[in-house]
Amino acid sequence: MIRGLYSAASGMFSLERKQETLADNLANVQTPGYKQDDTQLRAFPKLFLQRIQDFQEAGHAPAASSRVPIGELTTGVYAQERVPNFSQGPVVETDQPLDLAIDDQNIPAQTVGGRQVKPAAFFAVQLPNGSIGYTRDGKFDLDAGGNLVTADGYRVLGVNHQPIKITDSISKDRLRITSDGQVIVNANDPARSRIAGKIGIAVVQNPLQLTRMGANVYQSKTVVPFIQDRGQTNPGVSLKQGYIEQSNVNPAQTMSDMMMTVRGYEANQKVISAYDQSLQQLNTVGKINE
Repeated sequence: MIRGLYSAASGMFSLERKQETLADNLANVQTPGYKQDDTQLRAFPKLFLQRIQDFQEAGHAPAASSRVPIGELTTGVYAQERVPNFSQGPVVETDQPLDLAIDDQNIPAQTVGGRQVKPAAFFAVQLPNGSIGYTRDGKFDLDAGGNLVTADGYRVLGVNHQPIKITDSISKDRLRITSDGQVIVNANDPARSRIAGKIGIAVVQNPLQLTRMGANVYQSKTVVPFIQDRGQTNPGVSLKQGYIEQSNVNPAQTMSDMMMTVRGYEANQKVISAYDQSLQQLNTVGKINE
């Protein structure tokens, strides 16, 4: 009976973690480039039960230490990890000159560890500690020094792995960003036109190995080369100026999953309540009234 209490309690804990993940996804449904997390639930190892034959059966004494299989016993479930879903989110037009969306649908999938994995492209940004982060959020702007930055102030890296500095005073409307990432100032004026930099794009072959660092930024344990680096080729990535990639969270599906999770949590509560009532009844058996 106590095993049943443990199994129901583990179900409640794991469903609580899943509900937290779904709530995070729903809270970021309007966050550009956000990738939803999926909670992976795993069962604890099963126990194989056997009964020791320590009594005479069918008129014959059993052999020493002989055992009779009873069956398997499940021991509950746990939330193993959050796994990001890096599928492409909807791309919408904003007409903002510094809004960029990555289109990496043409990157072919590959086999990693016996399963199909879709590589994903990212903008590379410089984090406050000097390390490199990777994001799909293309809602860019210019800071006071003329650096191309994300909404959280992280500097966008160019193909030379250095922050892109455009100028101290430039109108955003005079900037043009090509599909391969070139940032052109005064594109409509050939006499004054110049290339201010080129946005570095990193393609992570197995994005499931990335670690979410917060602020819609991921980090990798190993340095990810840019597709513009020497010896690298473009696997099929292009940029769209004036567009933004929305979150890939489906609000309707997420709400449905949240309701199902609540129902599962309530079911485990009822199981624990039933066990509690049974234990209370057992406690009263044989009780001596004063």
